[in-house]
Amino acid sequence: MDSNLPAFESHGGKLEAYDDGHIPETFQEEQTNDDALSSSTPRIVRYDAAVSTQPSNVYIYDGILNPNSARMLYEVTATSSTIPSQQEDIKQTTDGAPMLQGESPWGTYVTIQEALEWIEWKKLEGNCLPEHYTHDNNCNNFEEYLIAWRQNMIRFRKWQARSNKQSTDEKKEENMDTNNRDGSDIYRQVEDMDYIRHSLAVEAVSKFFLQTIPNKDQIGQTKIGQASKDTTTLFQSPDFLQQAHGVAVWALSSYSGNSVQYHIDYAELLRYEYNVTVPPLYAGTIQCSQLWNDQKRPNTNQNQTMKGGEFCVNLRGLDHYSEHGYKGNISGDSSGGWRRPKNDITDQCPKGIHTNDNTKWVTVPYAFNRGIVHRGDLPHLSAPVESITIDNNASTLARVIVGFNVFGHDVGERISKAPEHSKTFRRKVRMYRSTINTCKPKESKNEGNKSRQTGMDISQIRKNKGLTKLLILAKREKVKKELRRNQEQLSCKIWNRLLLVENHADKNGQLLTVADIVHEFGSINDDIDGSWPKSIDVHVHLHHLLLSTKSTQDVSQQQNKSLMHNHFQDSEGVLGSPGAWYSIQTTTAIAQTKQMEEKRKLIPLTALLDITRVN
Repeated sequence: MDSNLPAFESHGGKLEAYDDGHIPETFQEEQTNDDALSSSTPRIVRYDAAVSTQPSNVYIYDGILNPNSARMLYEVTATSSTIPSQQEDIKQTTDGAPMLQGESPWGTYVTIQEALEWIEWKKLEGNCLPEHYTHDNNCNNFEEYLIAWRQNMIRFRKWQARSNKQSTDEKKEENMDTNNRDGSDIYRQVEDMDYIRHSLAVEAVSKFFLQTIPNKDQIGQTKIGQASKDTTTLFQSPDFLQQAHGVAVWALSSYSGNSVQYHIDYAELLRYEYNVTVPPLYAGTIQCSQLWNDQKRPNTNQNQTMKGGEFCVNLRGLDHYSEHGYKGNISGDSSGGWRRPKNDITDQCPKGIHTNDNTKWVTVPYAFNRGIVHRGDLPHLSAPVESITIDNNASTLARVIVGFNVFGHDVGERISKAPEHSKTFRRKVRMYRSTINTCKPKESKNEGNKSRQTGMDISQIRKNKGLTKLLILAKREKVKKELRRNQEQLSCKIWNRLLLVENHADKNGQLLTVADIVHEFGSINDDIDGSWPKSIDVHVHLHHLLLSTKSTQDVSQQQNKSLMHNHFQDSEGVLGSPGAWYSIQTTTAIAQTKQMEEKRKLIPLTALLDITRVN
């Protein structure tokens, strides 16, 4: 399995043993097997080369997004009713605005290229959001904002479609224009909740990571951590664009009594598959509920207060995490030693932020539309939510956060296929769990005080549709690989046989026929069931080999240069010229052979085979 691991080292990562007290369920069975100890030993990837120049600072940005955009993120995540005024806005939405539905959790993946395209479009095309929509901190005119946002998305999608068409051939462009002249597909797409969530994620990544964080003059920024004149920003834009492949974006809603235990962020699916912890390069959150810790809603007399729910992060990084482990499994403290400060919110700390110089814990109060970002290997947690009230009355308003994990080019492509909390990710996890439960060894009745394993229950596998499908797909892939390998071996045998004839004037200088090759490599298997190749297989294979028209340059760029095409590089100089290229010629012209192909006829068995040098 390790052979399939990403190339961490080539991207500034270092793989090493690291016990955080957690074994994924996909590896727990191996703990009873001493022979499997190496594969079940937890490991971690340290990106010291990529982020060692960045101290363990925490950066806080208030007003990070358009507040209406932050509210949209709330509405597409919260699964219960919101405050009455918000609920009325949604119900009264006209046909021009998207209907928003909450789902928690959800996840998606935004590539850096997507985010750059969004920024480019805004520069070239502008947007149709009036100025007062952009700066209204109280999210007034939300319904009108939704209408304008939908129009923006339609314009952006049409711009993308035009840009993509420019890179296609004229025929494809003509077909696309004819089939989608009214843009109906685009209009349907902007109504899809998964598309809406992804679009909001693209906006947030663009604003947060590409436009705000690298900006040294950003208003509203607060830095907590090591003092350094060179750390005005977490990263510089050129470095980030070079390092980052994309951002995994996820969202969670929680209520009174909920919390997120001590942990570090990492690529969940890679932990499931390899028991390797791959932290993101950078991690961040945006707080999307119109809630504040122990303070009034700005510019109003309304109290929308949450007690608890603070974001807490430790500046000691992996050294601290090694002492406490995943959810405190090593130390036994699921809070990793964090305790709520006695001076919970004080005027002496900027924005109510509290830093414990002894423990290196930073406690950041919850505040609507607040962005927090730091190095990806810093352990953190969300404090328990004790209560959520509006004007001292209990509220069903949820605490919503949207999280961001920036991954590099070594793992980004893999993560993009099943980002954490996405539907694809959840299906994969269910499949793994189903496989584990089905494949657990059965135990016989106790013999004395011992039980013994009696094997796997095949009937359970047959009942498990997901596992059955997985095994069928695996079997098909195995068969395909075996066929490709056998075809490559047959091509190699044919070429070696023809080279032998050419070099030693076999058969008194006579050329071999198609029938000679078919008989030599196929007839011995004709009477053996399940064997390959039979005579007809060799005949078909040689026929297609002769039809191949790839150039020597195309073939030379492939891994198996001599196998599946009608060009062979004599690297060993069997015919006297090392590196020379040869092709097979027949007494039947290639054009005639192609006509036979169209008529479902194979090249005649009597056709003579000869080798000709092509360079």
